Amino acid sequence: MLPELSSTDPAPSRALPPVTRAAEPARVEWRVLGAYAAPTLGLASPLFFVQFFFLKYATDVLLMAPAAVALIFGLSRLWDAVTDPVVGVWSDATRSRLGRRRPWMLAGTPVVLVGFVMIWVAPRGLGEVGLGLWVGAALVAFFTGFTAWIVPHMSLGAELSDGHHDRSRIFGTRQVFFMLGMFVAFGLIGYVTNSADQRVAAARAAIIVAVVCAGVLLVPPLVLRERPEYQGRGAERPFRAIADVFRNPHARIVLFVQFIDSLAAGILGVIAPYFAEYVLKRPDLIALLPACFVVSSVASVPVWVMISHRLGKKNTWLLSMVMTGLAFGSQIFVGENDVLLASLILVAAGVSFGAGGVLGPSILADVIDWDELQTGERKEGAYSAGWGFSFKAGAAAIVVFAGAVLQATGFEPNVDQAPPAHMAIRLLNSALPFGVFLLGALVFTRFRFDSAEHARVRAALAERREDRP
Repeated sequence: MLPELSSTDPAPSRALPPVTRAAEPARVEWRVLGAYAAPTLGLASPLFFVQFFFLKYATDVLLMAPAAVALIFGLSRLWDAVTDPVVGVWSDATRSRLGRRRPWMLAGTPVVLVGFVMIWVAPRGLGEVGLGLWVGAALVAFFTGFTAWIVPHMSLGAELSDGHHDRSRIFGTRQVFFMLGMFVAFGLIGYVTNSADQRVAAARAAIIVAVVCAGVLLVPPLVLRERPEYQGRGAERPFRAIADVFRNPHARIVLFVQFIDSLAAGILGVIAPYFAEYVLKRPDLIALLPACFVVSSVASVPVWVMISHRLGKKNTWLLSMVMTGLAFGSQIFVGENDVLLASLILVAAGVSFGAGGVLGPSILADVIDWDELQTGERKEGAYSAGWGFSFKAGAAAIVVFAGAVLQATGFEPNVDQAPPAHMAIRLLNSALPFGVFLLGALVFTRFRFDSAEHARVRAALAERREDRP
């Protein structure tokens, strides 16, 4: 039985005006869009290197027990998710000459990069407990800095434009660079996997990435400017701000769908290296095969943005979820050395997957306008934190689940797997994402905040601003 996620709006404080053909606000300039979106490459590369490879690296290279690694990783991601609302609400309320968002990004940059390097330079000879403590501390530092940067950054994206479709353009461009970060991450995975000494290679790669990304991550806080009219528009009480997010009927649906979709996305990233090595029997393709997914996903983003203009954001995202579930589910048919089949499936999955990272944040930005009509506040940080919390909570849960399943089915590193572990890897990589994506599509059919409703909200907000002295 699905959870009760009513999309019936509470009675607004004033009647919404009829839909008019008001012109879209001016589009964000390309130079601003580039300064906003391109630096996400510098955050996504370390993130996906950790998210997709650390579990396998820890079990196969550091020789840590899968369940122990999964627990440490899952707890650190849970911490990451819990800190999202804190950063989001505090950034909404921040007052400074730099604005509400940029001070947080400046502070988060060194923390995330120091934590990233620590993850991959664990000293030898620490012992089981010492290694666990080092890894745990490094992951907490990494994800704390990540939250301090990404939540304000997503909030800033929602503030750049009021345009219904321009928001899809903004988050579409952001998604392109974010997915390119995944491509870089798989390149790093391939480099480390094919090195004679993986510990040395991982440390070397981490240091180089951190140095390069330091300059990249500083671009938005140093170059962009924030909207001065949003200063001081955050909620006065933090807990009420968080409650407003979950009282918003449209936001509840979007965030729930984001959570269950993140379960599928998380498991695919975590299990993909195991699938390449122990099912496909091609460990040399651990980095190359995902390139099919990433390249096709990036290439599909402009297409999905155009489709959303015709079908609407909701119908387009629904279509992509169904297609993605079917594509990933078909991986159950991939066997040893089925490289061509695996490649074609990943291309299809990448094309299908490209819509969610674009339209989800774009829809959430529209929902924030609905909140402003109800409360008179601008809470991009609180809503971005809700989005991040949903994604990270799902990712944390699925890493714990995957590690527990591997442990329970008798996984042994660097050897051919026994039938139970072999089948577990196959099902985790196909049946689970298939079911989760279809569940997400089913829940999202209840979403009702379309372009017409958003136009009414925008008109009401414009009328309210004109009434102010």
